Amino acid sequence: MSRSRVLAAVPHLPAQLPACVLLVLAADRLPDPVASHFALGGTADGYTGRAALLGVQIGLALFLTVLFGVLAGSARGRRSVTGRYDGGRLLVGLSWSVAVLVGVITYGAASANLDLADATDAVLSPGWLAAGLGAGAAVGWLVHRLTPASPTTGAAAPAAAAAVEVGDTERVSWSRTVVSQPLVVLGGVLLLGAAALGSLGAPLVAVVALGVGGLLVAATSAVRVTVDRRGLRVGLGPVGWPRIVVPLSDIRSAMTDDVSAAEFGGWGYRVVPGGSGVVLRSGPALVVVRRSGRRFAVTVDDPETAAGLLNGIAAC
Repeated sequence: MSRSRVLAAVPHLPAQLPACVLLVLAADRLPDPVASHFALGGTADGYTGRAALLGVQIGLALFLTVLFGVLAGSARGRRSVTGRYDGGRLLVGLSWSVAVLVGVITYGAASANLDLADATDAVLSPGWLAAGLGAGAAVGWLVHRLTPASPTTGAAAPAAAAAVEVGDTERVSWSRTVVSQPLVVLGGVLLLGAAALGSLGAPLVAVVALGVGGLLVAATSAVRVTVDRRGLRVGLGPVGWPRIVVPLSDIRSAMTDDVSAAEFGGWGYRVVPGGSGVVLRSGPALVVVRRSGRRFAVTVDDPETAAGLLNGIAAC
């Protein structure tokens, strides 16, 4: 088992331990059911039994353990088209940040029930969210800095693709649509998970995190890549919006490369040192070098034709 996988997986169960211990050892000081879901103003609007809430918290911790363990396990330090990117190290820091945030919120939600005769009187102070965000950011940054770098793999970025000859008066266009079935499924699972947790009265932060995550994943589960005399356009989602545009005047050269989702830290739209990308899978990608030197990559079928066409249009 890789070091990154262990470090990314380890914080989630311990982070839930304070809330779980409180539910067990202070059971005589808690109402039953307890307030487990809070509105944005902090007032309780969802309730569940103590045992059920304990199960939800343990289940959430196990889900996050598996999720970050799998992601970090495939990540490596890599010399890629976007420069040196240590996906495993970044995922370890992110995992600890999320663990601390969720742990603080769940403990705050449980402690809001202490010594109440009626759970409807429970109030979750906004200070818990602020504390979770602050502590999560600090711990995540510190763990990221302390985590040893992964060994660098991968070759240097390839040279620009051979230009396709294009006449001055020719009108040319190239387009491909890519759909990631795993992302479609993942988006649906996250949305269903949010609905299930909401119905069980789970903490608001968990429901919102899963719901927003599901919407973001679904919105980036498909892309349409278009190359013409205007440059490169990448439309995200089923309706092609939002859209990423790289004007022809901003393209220094175009190339192709095999990229790994791990080097970008996952799937979807990603910003990494040296550039950015839209990654729906590992494999062939179109890569453009911008005038600033930053690179933009998008995984797509037949990137050779797209890169050659861009270089040919730019040479006109």
